[in-house]
Amino acid sequence: MTASYRLLFLLPTSPLPIFTGGRLRMYEILRHLSQHHQITVLSFWRDEEARSGLEQLAGQLDITVEAVPFERIRGGGNPLPIAFRRLRTRLSEKPTDVGIWDQPSMHKEVERVLAKNPIDLIQVEWPYLAPYALVHPHIPHILVTYDIFSVAFSRRAALTTNPLSRFELQRQSQAWKRYETELYSQFVAIGAMSPVDAEIIRQRAPGANAVVLPNGVDTSVLTPGEIRPRIRNLLFVGSPTHAPNLDAACWLLTDIWPLLHRHFPYLKLTLVNLEHPKVRACLQPGVELLGRLPDLKPIYRQADIALVPLRAGSGTRLKILEAFALGVPVVSTKIGWEGLAVEPGKHLLSADSPPEFVATITQLINHRNDRESLARHARELVVERYDWSQIADLHEAMYANVLDKGCSNV
Repeated sequence: MTASYRLLFLLPTSPLPIFTGGRLRMYEILRHLSQHHQITVLSFWRDEEARSGLEQLAGQLDITVEAVPFERIRGGGNPLPIAFRRLRTRLSEKPTDVGIWDQPSMHKEVERVLAKNPIDLIQVEWPYLAPYALVHPHIPHILVTYDIFSVAFSRRAALTTNPLSRFELQRQSQAWKRYETELYSQFVAIGAMSPVDAEIIRQRAPGANAVVLPNGVDTSVLTPGEIRPRIRNLLFVGSPTHAPNLDAACWLLTDIWPLLHRHFPYLKLTLVNLEHPKVRACLQPGVELLGRLPDLKPIYRQADIALVPLRAGSGTRLKILEAFALGVPVVSTKIGWEGLAVEPGKHLLSADSPPEFVATITQLINHRNDRESLARHARELVVERYDWSQIADLHEAMYANVLDKGCSNV
């Protein structure tokens, strides 16, 4: 029988409405864990949509939700306190985001909740919220890191041609590497998205308790569609708030799509949730650009191939798992499928250059059997290893290891 714990979750934003992979993950983990545990959520909100989303979250799940307004530099209020924190962070050589997100209002809310309610464990989603847990060393705390930021910034720097931008990205990468090295050893467990990320965490902090807590999908809701005789529609889904998605969209439009469109002028490419000036500036004939959609299943049902042309970032890609669950063959860069238990050629096709994308898509156009085989094996993989219920079980095992065995913070 699963033990019941009193958990405090610290979130950077509301999981609802769901329009990014991070929000989806937060919602699904809370949905599953709230069935067995007493959960309190403390979350920042930046706008009315997020504040309303937190109210909706409390209404949907049997949890307590407390909303904390995020203090902005622009848009009203006194900009001096947060600007001072940003400068102080810069001088301390910590990552800029750590200073921006370290706000007195959240510290006060954490203090209030802890004074009012006994808490067995604090779970921090994203490392820039770590300071709120570290000031309470008497309570076991877990960090779940969706990205390894030092790696993500380093990869972005390698793609940047502007010298000033490259210098700043490299500076942030080094700042995160120092911070990660210091941070990981202060948590009883670090939740990583993949074995690749877990190994980096152990390299940063030898002895850190890195636990793989993958991304997932709801395989009972996301079910396969048909594999049509002819390929017509290609699809790329990504949030515009995540810089690697913007880079991927622009690379796809400027370097890959012109070659594809020349060879196969009847193909159509759809970009979803990528309404952004940088992407719009790269638009090409045969491309449809859509904004945020409330439900991605219909657009996946129309897609014959899902593209994941990512050249930067870290963690793992929910968009790949969603395509797998829905039976849509995937062509992805190595960075795109990094960390997932996939075999290129069995679960997806791998391509890291425009000619390779053209070659792999040509293969799928000419061989329907290959598309059917990829879709079948990919679906089997997500059912076997990446359903949200299984990811929740991994959380349960981590809690039992940390709390039932009497582990304490380092």
